[in-house]
Amino acid sequence: MAKDKILSAKLKQQEFKTKSTQLKTQKIAQLLEPQFQQSVEIDDERPLLKISNFKDYLPEENVQNIINLKLKQGPYKLSVTPQTTYLAGESGHIATFNWRHKQLECEFDVKEKCYDIVSIAQRNFAVAQKSCIYIYDPKGVEVHKIRECKQATKLEYLPYHFLLAALNQNGQLTYQDITQGKIISTYRTTPSPLCLKQNHNNAILGIGDQMGVVRMYAPNTGTSLTSMLCHKGGLMSMTFSRDGNHLITSGSEGTIKVWDLRTQKLQSQIGVNATNLALSDKGVLAAGRGTDIVMWKNCLIGDLKTPYLRYKASSMICDIDFIKHEDYLSMSTFDSYEQTVVPESGEPFFDTYEQPDLQNKKQRLETNVKQLIEKLPPESISLQSYRIGTIDRTSKIIIEKEQKKQIEEQASKKIKKQKKKMRGRNKIGKREKLKELERDQKQQVKWQEMLSDALRVKRAEKEKKKIETKILDRLEQMSSKEFIRVVS
Repeated sequence: MAKDKILSAKLKQQEFKTKSTQLKTQKIAQLLEPQFQQSVEIDDERPLLKISNFKDYLPEENVQNIINLKLKQGPYKLSVTPQTTYLAGESGHIATFNWRHKQLECEFDVKEKCYDIVSIAQRNFAVAQKSCIYIYDPKGVEVHKIRECKQATKLEYLPYHFLLAALNQNGQLTYQDITQGKIISTYRTTPSPLCLKQNHNNAILGIGDQMGVVRMYAPNTGTSLTSMLCHKGGLMSMTFSRDGNHLITSGSEGTIKVWDLRTQKLQSQIGVNATNLALSDKGVLAAGRGTDIVMWKNCLIGDLKTPYLRYKASSMICDIDFIKHEDYLSMSTFDSYEQTVVPESGEPFFDTYEQPDLQNKKQRLETNVKQLIEKLPPESISLQSYRIGTIDRTSKIIIEKEQKKQIEEQASKKIKKQKKKMRGRNKIGKREKLKELERDQKQQVKWQEMLSDALRVKRAEKEKKKIETKILDRLEQMSSKEFIRVVS
């Protein structure tokens, strides 16, 4: 009885602690909530509302962050962080600037075609150029050159694993570890890739091709984890939701579809032709085609019929993206960079550990060291991310067998390099003779094994016959009475 009382007291204490922590978190959330939320109410009868119509009603802070920069060396590729924006033009013009303080950080011309740009750790950025991939520091100084990834057109960065993924025109996908400078895996995906996107929930990459198929890849396996036939034509663009449960795709036949990745079934669709897609933290979908951008507010729920806002750019749109934890949409065109306000699109709450851009130098160094210590291995990337941290209940014998198989496969794949020999010893004829001798030796060993097996069978048959003859001789020698006694 005493033990039961002690357990009940402990359970009551735990319940009291959980309730107190819940109350504290609610109070903190109320304090952190914004005093007012800017949103736009839309009626079904009213036509589609444009962002330019309510610029005069916005506060000064938001109006100052509406940017329109005219550029000449386009079209441009875009990568945006909560502090800086990165631009790379096809002609070779690369620029980074702080959009909050309106300060230019670096600007240079590589005089080479640039295909894609992405921000990586420690505020560095990687650019996929015609020759190979280059990594630059925040001031624009070249830090590293990845020569193994040639003619890469698409780039993605996995922040928790410190991996840079590059996709080639021929469909070759490579994963490189930035901390060690080693290539983890390279394999062929599809012969005609069109778009590459990352699922930020489980760090799996999705690749869309000209056949309208989306394939999911991880660095551990050389083959696709899953494949989904999303469109009848080519796949123009795609995005993943913040929780990783939804996929939004746009096809060349002129439709936008919302897919549920848990069941791999179609949730909703609409007949809109879009070349670029972007999804905010709160589920606002932006679809761009030509110079127009149309937005939907509740696309993940299935409400694609009633659009939210519309924006008209100065020229043809090349790339669009929402800024995390902010109500801004950034876009790059053929001859400009533009940034507009989209009310109620960003998530106001953020984790300071995951937001190093809003920290000072000392805090950034500390967070970089912590992130390197807590770096996740590439083996942790899987579709079932909820299994990470659980106990592997397989026996040690099975694990050891699997490890041995992997080691044997790796050893068999390795090609032995032939040593260079002196003159006359490395001729083709002598090589062929050596190969023939090796083949003959192998055949002799096989024949010897076959002969030994046949001899063993014959010996066993002879021994059986001998035993049978001995038994028959004994039975013949025995009289009938003795035989009856033995049987009884």
